[in-house]
Amino acid sequence: MDDIIWHRKPLLSEPVAVLAFEGWSDAGNTASGCIENLCSNHDVDPFAEVNSENFYNYQMRRPIVDVKEIGERNFHWPQTSFYSIEDYKSANDIILVFGEEPSMRWKTYSENIANTLIELGVKKAVTLGAFFGQVAHTLPVPIFGVSDDPTFNSRYNVLPTNYSGPTGITSVVGHELRNSGIETSGLWAAVPHYLSSGGYPKGISALLNKSADILKIDIDDTGIQTEGQQFETKIKKAMENSEDLADYVAKLEDAELTIEDISDDADDSLVQQIEEFLNNESGEV
Repeated sequence: MDDIIWHRKPLLSEPVAVLAFEGWSDAGNTASGCIENLCSNHDVDPFAEVNSENFYNYQMRRPIVDVKEIGERNFHWPQTSFYSIEDYKSANDIILVFGEEPSMRWKTYSENIANTLIELGVKKAVTLGAFFGQVAHTLPVPIFGVSDDPTFNSRYNVLPTNYSGPTGITSVVGHELRNSGIETSGLWAAVPHYLSSGGYPKGISALLNKSADILKIDIDDTGIQTEGQQFETKIKKAMENSEDLADYVAKLEDAELTIEDISDDADDSLVQQIEEFLNNESGEV
């Protein structure tokens, strides 16, 4: 059984790729939010999918059944899909790869994604990730970057990382792309840990704009910026209603703040406060 299911094979002009995966590497749905934003702005449908039967444990990630009418049911399986943004006005078409982190056969999964992108003519790609950190939403979003190019961090004004430890499929796929000869940059946004209850538009916008800079493509983030302004208005109200939260954010704005300066109990309490406030607000964040 083939690992890649093709619906059609697009004819692309100098395509570049943007990849993101839900799960471990997607704090606050920030990385996946980038792909969802691009898909909705361009109204695209998948042209290919990874065969989920070969990479997902359905007992760990069960399919969702949707009953339309009596006797009519649709099943939604965990999936990884390929989309294309084809624009004759642009020198580069864009391939989007978006899916859930698989539960098994990560090496084969990554090889299939790399081989598919090579078949489509991709020579340059960006993988997107996000993690929760002790950062303030009032400051510019810290973007960390990984690349084989020694000038990458200074050229694109991204922070270097020497992280060692458990990793997710985003890093594994990025490594495979590089080994396959695709020039691949990995971008990671730091998301304020006290905003763990939902999406982070400011982080999505930061990742989109940095990807556009690296890949030399045009990305319209007007909609997500508007969402970000509405989001920050709600956070501002939450801070006005919580002196503890306001003091905590002020401390995070201090560059010398370390993790040891704040107790875990205080963190948990503030996260709960802001989650309750946002959930009680009318409308969506």
